[in-house]
Formats: sequence, C-alpha cells, structure tokens
Amino acid sequence: MPVITVLSYMKKAAFLLLIALVAGGTGFWLGRGHLASSPAIEEIASPIDRAAAAQPVYVCPMHSHIVQDHPGTCPICGMDLVAVKNADGSSASQIHVDTAMQQKLGVQLAAAAPAVLAHDISTYGTLVPDEDAVLRITPNVGGLLTRLNVSRIGQRIARGEILYEVSSPDALNLQYEYVDILRRGEPTLKMARERRAQNRLKLEQAHALEPSARERVEREVSQSEEQLWSLLQPWERDRERLKLRLQQIGLTDGMLAQLTRTEKAFLAVPVRAPRACVVQNILGRPGMTVAPMTEILDCVDASHAQIEIVLYPDQLSWVKTGDGVSMVFDDGDTVTARLSGLNPLVDDATRTLRVRMPVDLKRAPNLGEYAKVTIHALPRHVLAVPKTAVMRTGHGDFVMRAMGRGHFMPTRVMIGIEDTDRIAIRDGLADGDQVAVNGQFLLDAAASLADSMQRMHAPAASAH
Repeated sequence: MPVITVLSYMKKAAFLLLIALVAGGTGFWLGRGHLASSPAIEEIASPIDRAAAAQPVYVCPMHSHIVQDHPGTCPICGMDLVAVKNADGSSASQIHVDTAMQQKLGVQLAAAAPAVLAHDISTYGTLVPDEDAVLRITPNVGGLLTRLNVSRIGQRIARGEILYEVSSPDALNLQYEYVDILRRGEPTLKMARERRAQNRLKLEQAHALEPSARERVEREVSQSEEQLWSLLQPWERDRERLKLRLQQIGLTDGMLAQLTRTEKAFLAVPVRAPRACVVQNILGRPGMTVAPMTEILDCVDASHAQIEIVLYPDQLSWVKTGDGVSMVFDDGDTVTARLSGLNPLVDDATRTLRVRMPVDLKRAPNLGEYAKVTIHALPRHVLAVPKTAVMRTGHGDFVMRAMGRGHFMPTRVMIGIEDTDRIAIRDGLADGDQVAVNGQFLLDAAASLADSMQRMHAPAASAH
C-alpha cells in the first residue's frame, strides 16, 4: 500500500476513534438530563448510559456505526473493535480526549475574554413623507368644485400654485358686500382727506404764531382729528372684517386690489398650496358639491421627507438610538445622521422592523427613492469567545468547556451580539474559561453514536 494512502488511512482511523471516545461521554451527559427539556434526546441517550454503566462499548475506528457490547472485528473492514469507556473515573457528563489525540486532530482551545465588539449593519431604506407634514388641502367656503388642477398622485406642486377652484354663492356675497362698503365709505374718505389736508396746512402756518396762538391751533387740529377718527372707525372696522374674511376664503392681496379697482367679483375662489408639496391623495372631482373643510387633496411637504430603514429582528440587539447612519442614494448623494425613532415592533407580514428618521438632503427629495444604509453600531464591552466555539442546537446554545487533563464539559451558554469572528457570552462562562474552538463535532458525533446504540439495544437487533 502506498505511504500516502497509509497515512490517510491512519488519520481517518484516529479521527473516527476520537469520535467514538467523545461521543460516549457526551451521550452520558445527554442521558443524565442536561437536555431534559427534550424527550427525544433522553430517549437516544439512555442506551448509552445503561451500556456504559454495565460494560465497555466496542466501536470500529473506521465505521462508527458498528457498535457492540463485546470484543470482535468489524464486518466491513476487518479491524479490531476498540473499547470505549469513561476514562480516569471522571464524571459521566464529561468527555475525555487525551492530549496526543487533540494534537493529531488539531483541537484548539480559546479563552473567554473581555472584548470590544463593533459591527456595521448593512440594509436599505426608502424616502417616505413625514407623517407630521401631511397637508390637508380643504376649502374654507362651500360651493361647487369647478376646476381641479391636479391630475395624478406624486405630482409636484409649487408654493402658491392654484390646486382647485370653488364657485361659491357665499364668496360672491362677501365680495359684493366688500364693494358696497367701499362705495359707501368713499364720500366719508374724501371728506376726511380734505379735512386732514387743511389740518396739516394750519399746523404749518402755526409755526409763525406766538406760543399761545400756536397752542390754540394745535388744540383745534387735535379735536378735528378725533372727530374724523370717530367718524371713520366704524367704517374701517367693517371694511377690515370683510377683507379678512375674503382673505380666509382664498382671495390674495392682488385679487383684493383688483376687486377694489374694478368692483367686479371673482366667480370662483382659488385654493392654493401653502408650501411646496407632493400630491399624496386625490379625493375630489370637478362638479362635486363641497362644504367648508371638505378634504379635496392630501399633500406632503416634500422638504420634510424621512427615511424608513428596514431591520430584521436579529439586528435589533445591535442598534441603539444615537448610532451613526450613512445613506447613499441612487444619484450618489451621501447623507450622515444619527439613528432616532427606533420602533421595536415587528411587522408580522414581513418579519421586519421599520425605523424612521429625518433626512436632510441638499435637493428636493424623491419620495419612494431607495438608499443603501449602513448603521455604525456603537462598540460594546462584552465577554466573548470565537463564534466557532458555540454549538447552536434546537435545545439551546452550548460550548465544550475545557476542564483540564483532556476533559471537556458541555456547557449551556446565553449568547449575545456578535461580529465577524466573535460572539458575546451573556451567561454560562467566566473570564478565562477555556473552550474548544472546533468542538462542534463532539455533540454531532455523540448524537450519531447514540442513535447506533439505540438500534443495537433494540430487541430486533439483540442478536448482533
């Protein structure tokens, strides 16, 4: 047989022998109730426990499924079966692997030690409207919706742009009333202008008079101004009231100036956008009758967009309010911010979390635009071990803790955050505890051997 083949054969035999050795110990541990929460584990482990208590188990180094309770040879390869027992009288919940075998198979140990874990979370986000910046565009007067200048959702609207027009009898009556009061007040205004011109002339001429005469003229002018004020005040109050009401229903200062100049009422009242926005919903149609405060359009303030970031539940343990966030948009714009608005509720449909936060763009945001998001989680001070040391099973998370002199103890741990290479241990280990870095195979081998032992001790297989 070639040398290379022999060496390969020997390494494989040594490896399978180790599997058999450590599997027995792990099976004892399973059978003794360390995974009592799983009846299946107890059922598998109990044959090993009983067999170990009674006598050694003989296993083929090359074929670990060949197991029997007496010496013999393997029916497949002809090798002598090797006895497996709990070495050195150690606890049945421990696994023993001698130093030479550890070196042959490259079993490595690592210590649980304090570490600073940092992690960048890569995800995506979408520009969405700020819910607090939704504009309900409603008329302040009832009437007929005669014109709608918005044709589609997502349409951009400039500040002051006319969104729709309402033909309203109430608005016409207010305009007629305003024109009428202007007409009725014109004679009084003309008289007041003439009287004030005379008063100004008297004051100018009084500068040349003696002090006593000048004081008398000033008193006369003051009395005249008071009379004018009492005469004009009721008219001015009514005019301002009507002017304010017309402004409230949608007439601008320019329209009021035109109404004053031409005395012709506007047949329809325009409703304008109070600020730049994007149409989110269209509820009105031309020809419909509307009342004051009827919702015709919903718009969102485009200058106050937010980014909605998607996170998965397993990422939530990493992120905290205040973490740095980098966003890269399709056009290359890069924005940095601090994480805020963390909502721990999970969407049942998508199994994701949504985090909304303000975003300050140097341009008008395009709602619905995607961005690549990176959350720079703040570093955490934890007790950590290499990720490869942790065995994740349906019954919990375990490590193989080195007890010294080649003995290993399966130990349940509570894990926490993790980065590329290390994982935090929240409970189960202390600083300095040694664990097998590549100990995953120990539990797997034990489960395989336990299954073989169960078949061996079954009545149907007792003859073997």
